[in-house]
Amino acid sequence: MTRTRSPQLLPLFRSAGQARLLARVFLDSAHPATLAELARELGLDDGGLTREADRLERAGIVRSERIGRSRLLHPRAESPYYPELYGLLLKAFGPAVVIGPLLSSVQGVECAFVYGSWAARYLGRPGDEPLDIDVMVIGAPRRMELSRVARELGPAFGREVNITSVSRAAWESAAGGFLTEVKRGPRVEIDLGQSTSDG
Repeated sequence: MTRTRSPQLLPLFRSAGQARLLARVFLDSAHPATLAELARELGLDDGGLTREADRLERAGIVRSERIGRSRLLHPRAESPYYPELYGLLLKAFGPAVVIGPLLSSVQGVECAFVYGSWAARYLGRPGDEPLDIDVMVIGAPRRMELSRVARELGPAFGREVNITSVSRAAWESAAGGFLTEVKRGPRVEIDLGQSTSDG
């Protein structure tokens, strides 16, 4: 794993890579991935990720499953650290992983991303702890459905979740004002079935 600085969000971990690995394994445990897939997905080198996985397994934080020559990582739910670690990862890194399944069930959502201070901290930019989570939805969903999603997510993250929606045409034609600021600022794409991110 290429050595990365401690994450701006919850800088308790050895590196940002370790934090992203734990968040992916713990918060998306329904979709386990091989070490090679995790390295590609998280932008980490294969050898370093394998060493990190070994350390976490020796500590009893994760467990491995072998399928042929592939190794999948799972959270070790019986670990005494599991409940608190899961909660910390959810509050700090959860929006990038957890919001997608809820938004994907809302008709009219074409794509979505987190922007603002949470996105900046997630991408390693220094600053104060985010007080809320700002989400932009592109498409034509019903506002009532987006409000429901925001209400469901707030308690899980321990922060207010603000969801703004804009049509595809308005987003693409923005040439000033709020939307242009969002376009120029840090963004973390929310996985609605296709995993991409940009900053």
